[in-house]
Amino acid sequence: MGDASREVRALAASRDRLLTLPNVVGVGVGFKTVGGRVSDRPSLMVLVEQKLPPEALTSSDVVPRVVDDTETDVIEVGRLVALGYTLAPGERRRARPQAGDRNDPDPRASWRPAPGGVSVGHFRVTTGTLGCRVLYGSRGWPMILSNNHVLANATSGRDRRARRGDPIYQPGPYDGGSHRDRLATLYRYVPLALYRADRGFPGNGRDNLVDAALARPLSPAALDPEILGIGPVEGAGEATLGLEVQKSGRTTGLTRGRVITLHATVRVHYDAGRMGQFTGQVITTAMSEGGDSGSLVLDRDRRAVGLLFAGSSQVTVASPIQTVLDLLSASF
Repeated sequence: MGDASREVRALAASRDRLLTLPNVVGVGVGFKTVGGRVSDRPSLMVLVEQKLPPEALTSSDVVPRVVDDTETDVIEVGRLVALGYTLAPGERRRARPQAGDRNDPDPRASWRPAPGGVSVGHFRVTTGTLGCRVLYGSRGWPMILSNNHVLANATSGRDRRARRGDPIYQPGPYDGGSHRDRLATLYRYVPLALYRADRGFPGNGRDNLVDAALARPLSPAALDPEILGIGPVEGAGEATLGLEVQKSGRTTGLTRGRVITLHATVRVHYDAGRMGQFTGQVITTAMSEGGDSGSLVLDRDRRAVGLLFAGSSQVTVASPIQTVLDLLSASF
């Protein structure tokens, strides 16, 4: 299903209108589910927080069965949130971390050298996941790849939430990481355009393409090029509908899923009542929980296809890896 497909053109023409409907949190392109089974019929996927009976909606609020000669399919995805770790009421950060052991791997432990799939975080956040080691710029400097909201505290670049040179802990602060667990310093990030959810989406070109950042290790030897439970990354690939994928994350470890929606525009909740609209995203079946943000999403051949940053109990959201690499001037 290429960019010139009828469904993608219909999505471009109807996206903003569909996103105004109540309960709609995203739109994209996928295969329609018929009789409880995924068919081979391309459709506009309309993502709703909760499916409601027709009698609970006015006629103008119902998702049309056909949009611009293209079938629609409504799927329930729940509330989409950025998947940094969120503390439960009364929960405290963990004690001093133990050293990681590949014979009994704990992603929340202290790892040196640190592989992908383990706990990491900006000194002001709780924790997320170290995606993998990448190479930055023409000199090929080793860098940590993860999310802006993991390595840069969900900064816009103008809000003083983070700045270049800030300490990055491994494990992240919630998992016991502190100043003596510094692994890296914040080096580069793609600014996030977030807005107050209670004021509604402002429009005006405030779509995000990725939630991504780089951190420079204190020593190149501090990074392991492999991902815990998966192995080395074999370059970049492209997500396709139905593709079987895997990830290794701080909270749920090694999990697998399947790509169900492409070219998705979604609205994601962040901290402090903020939201962000992201376009061009990849949606998979559920394969993550809070703390898995920053995990690299790979196909069966260990080719990276996305950078995980959000989701719910029903789906996971990732940014296309080539877009991430291009915006950060990084490569594998």
